[in-house]
Amino acid sequence: MPELSEVKIMGDFINYIVSQEGYFEKIEKSPVSKVKTDLEVFEGGVFSITANTRGKEMMITLEQIGGDLNRVVTKKLFVTLGMSGNFAYVRKDSKNLEKVLKHAHLRFITTRGNYLVLHDVRRFAKWKWANDWNKGRGYCPLTEFEKFREHLVSNWFKSKAFNVPVNELLMNQTYFNGIGNYLRAEILHRLDINPFQRGSELSQSEIHELIIMCHLCVRDAYVLGGGQLKDWHNPNGTDGSTFNEWMKCYGILSSVVDKTGRRFWFDSKWEIFIPEEYSQK
Repeated sequence: MPELSEVKIMGDFINYIVSQEGYFEKIEKSPVSKVKTDLEVFEGGVFSITANTRGKEMMITLEQIGGDLNRVVTKKLFVTLGMSGNFAYVRKDSKNLEKVLKHAHLRFITTRGNYLVLHDVRRFAKWKWANDWNKGRGYCPLTEFEKFREHLVSNWFKSKAFNVPVNELLMNQTYFNGIGNYLRAEILHRLDINPFQRGSELSQSEIHELIIMCHLCVRDAYVLGGGQLKDWHNPNGTDGSTFNEWMKCYGILSSVVDKTGRRFWFDSKWEIFIPEEYSQK
């Protein structure tokens, strides 16, 4: 958590705040942050920012305003959000400013003195300068659906990565970028297939249905405002009740701990197929 839908929602939120605030004059980290990335990017002047997302990844592009008119100065900040990373906006005169800044470990300060921040209580979020997306992650099931589908279809019966239980396969970010714990449970529950059978055992029609369901569940979660589970809350203040009504499996039905140590939720009718190495603790 957060997964694909939540990351895209945060990207949208960043771009909305930018459309209201305009420009930024400083980027800094909190005094307690251990991230070593140098944030002194521009000498003088102000900059604009734009957020893009791809599956569970976020890229924030900074572009200097002014300076050398013959050369556009841009830098890209690759952000991973960890377990609880979330973006928030707080005005300089807000009574909650100090409370927010306590856990705001990456801070963009606007020319008006307001803050757009990465709020992260657990401090698992990281950032670094990069030129491109992580090569170890696949295409986005929501915004790059055709590439996502083609990547899966062309590799399904060629790669050993698919010779694992389907519930584990959906956590493989090389092919299912952005699919996490709650999404895999909801996707497989709606498909109504044995989630413990190996991916390599699926029929062509089941593979096709799985690919479609990945897109549909991610889309639904995004439209409904994301999964406001545990530490993540929609930065727009959207009520999470409709999303909770949409969830039919995660945190509700039977569960088991898979061999990666993650708890997987599923319909109890599939219990007879649970692999021996799984734990029901």
